[in-house]
Amino acid sequence: MQLVTILDIETIAQPESEIRSKLQPFDANKVALGVLKDPDKIMAKIMEAEANHGNAEVERAALSAETGIVAISGMMNDSIHQFADSEEDVIAKTFDKMMQVFSGGGIISGWNVKGFDLPFLVKRAWLIGVKVPARIFNPLKPRYPWSDSIIDLMEVWKAGQYTEKHTSLNAALRHLGLPEKTGLGADFGNLWASDKGAALAYNADDLDRELKVAMRLLSH
Repeated sequence: MQLVTILDIETIAQPESEIRSKLQPFDANKVALGVLKDPDKIMAKIMEAEANHGNAEVERAALSAETGIVAISGMMNDSIHQFADSEEDVIAKTFDKMMQVFSGGGIISGWNVKGFDLPFLVKRAWLIGVKVPARIFNPLKPRYPWSDSIIDLMEVWKAGQYTEKHTSLNAALRHLGLPEKTGLGADFGNLWASDKGAALAYNADDLDRELKVAMRLLSH
């Protein structure tokens, strides 16, 4: 089997003020009023909607390249490499390492790596001005842009059943009889803010779990 290198990124939200500055202005005419007729109740509904405007975007900010930031990019095969400097350096170093893997005939893999990690990296690269190697993402083939040397473990897990819904990494680990990952991704922002070392350990744990899955699914 070709050498498999796992890629896994951790993301955090941009500052709330920056996220809100990108939102469409609140439009009272778009508030769903249903069957409300009472002017006071209508006004209360509109005021509630205005108070909540943008809260969902702020809550989910770390999951979108438009409102999030790459905090850590980790890669693991027989050794581990973690990049956690400025976002520009993190993304550039990740692309450089991926190209090294490709040049050595290796494979880049990860759980939902084509559905989250790589699109996030590429979009952030566009937004902050980092060059994206065509060997990684070919913009002239937008339907199938990824290198053939990139294997998404979640796609492999579907075993050809492409209508199957998203499966969590922990679900696959559990079914394979492997240790589940520790911690919750939703808590990563707070972890990053309070303890960088623990955040790096969290990423390393994810990498280790995904590598174990890769060894089971990709061996032949």
